This record gives sequence, C-alpha cells and structure tokens, in this order.
Amino acid sequence: MVFVCDLGFSALKWVYGERRGRIISAHRRTHDEQILVGDEALMTAGSSYLKTLEDLVHYYPTFVDAAAKAANAPKDVPLVVGLPYGAWVTSKDRSAGVVKTLSRVMNGSGWSDVRVLPQGLGGIRLFLDQNPGTKGNVLAVDIGFNTVIFTLFAADSRNIIYGDTFYKRGVHQMATQLLLPNIRELAPSRTFTPVEVSYLIEHGFIQYGFERHDISKEIETAAKSYIEDVLRDINGELQAHLGLKANFDTVLVFGGGATLIRDTISSSKVNIKILPEPEFANAAGFALADG
Repeated sequence: MVFVCDLGFSALKWVYGERRGRIISAHRRTHDEQILVGDEALMTAGSSYLKTLEDLVHYYPTFVDAAAKAANAPKDVPLVVGLPYGAWVTSKDRSAGVVKTLSRVMNGSGWSDVRVLPQGLGGIRLFLDQNPGTKGNVLAVDIGFNTVIFTLFAADSRNIIYGDTFYKRGVHQMATQLLLPNIRELAPSRTFTPVEVSYLIEHGFIQYGFERHDISKEIETAAKSYIEDVLRDINGELQAHLGLKANFDTVLVFGGGATLIRDTISSSKVNIKILPEPEFANAAGFALADG
C-alpha cells in the first residue's frame, strides 16, 4: 500500500488505502518556530499561502507530515507525490530540477521511498482503470486553484502525446477576474487572500457582519465564462503544437475546480466527463498507478 499526497495551491489531497483527506494550503510559523498548516493556520492571524512552484517544494514535507499524522501512515511505506505536469516534464531528467529536488527534500524528511508523478496523469489513470475499453485520445483537464494542467493521452498505447501547465489560470483567476467584481458590494471593505477566495467559492456564500449572502448563481455564471475561455486556449495550444494530430474523443475534467463547472459544460461533438470526487482524482489515480 502506498501513501499518496497531491499538494496544490489550495489544498493537499491524501489517499492511504480506503482513507482520504484534505488539508487547506495555508501555513503559519509560530513563536517557537513550529509551522501550522490547514484550517488551524487559516483561521489565525498571519497565515500565508503557497504562491510558487518553489513554495510547493519547500513546504511539501510539512504538509505531508501533517497528512501522514491524519492518515496514520508510517514513513516506511512508499510515498507518491505530485508536481504540475509542465514542471515535471521539463525537469524529470535534470539532476538539479524540481523533481529530483523534491525527492531529496522528502528523503531528508524521513521518507526513503519516494516517487514524483505529474499532476494531471492521475486522473487519466483513474478513468482508464474504470473504463478499460477506452480507445483513441483522451484530453485531461485538471483545474486547480492556481493552475490548469492539460494532458493529451493516447489510450491505446498509454502514452502522453502532449501536455502543459497554465500558471495563474485556475480557480483564483476565475474568482478575481469574473466573480469578485460582481460581489464587491456585498463586502465593500474586505479584501481576500487567495486561500480565502478558495474557501469562499467552496462554501458558496459570503459573510459580512451579520449578513450572509448566497453567491452560488454568481459563481455559476463566472465558471461558465471561465471554462469556455480555458478550453479555447487549450485547443489553441494543441493546434499550435500538434496540428492535425490534436484530436480527441473524450475530455476528462477533474481537480478542485471541476465541481464548479459540473452543470455549465457540455458538447455535442466530444464526450465530456467530470470524474467522481474530482478533487481526489489525481491522488486516487496515483495510488492505482503504483499498485
């Protein structure tokens, strides 16, 4: 059995056997130099959030140790962690790249058996395990908080054809550009940190003083415009790099942002599937991939 931790800019998702959990990607250093993570950090003054790929690598051990405590996972089991596909594919063979760096960082934290996999691949593995007869190409779209990872995958040969990562194009972009301007009057003196934005979207309401406002309709409207723009940009990238080879029969949508667009995305030309429990799709797929 493997312990899987998939750390993103909004939350770490972990899977250990039949158990799974989630830790919000907030952190805070205490007066005695300890680091709090998750809800405990988010709800206290001075919390910070993960902003860059370097932040992910630096704080990975802290979040993994917190997840291991919650999962009761010992450090002698194999550990699988994920990185954005774009970073993974460009550095997987480099001795000083982020893949090797993350492996060494986790080794130094006491995890001896570590494998780093590309985020976006796990959801594909999960789908193909559940649908073994799938043929043709599959386009996977992993919508995270600060990233959109897309991967064109050949189901027949089980090979990645092409993929990349759009940074600063995830749920946070949708919120700041399409949602927050339309709800500004509901909290005129408030500013939101990125992690608070994620929390607000997840719960579907905004609290200001003694008033609570349902913003689910505003979220749905923003999500529809957002996913149309994202899919258009992904198609443009595929056409630019693959031309006529950029064909696919199935589109998989997963990641934390997938729940926002469940009722806003459809097509008469390709089969669009939103995976069950989309936020855990990568982690669950990583666990399958490593047996």
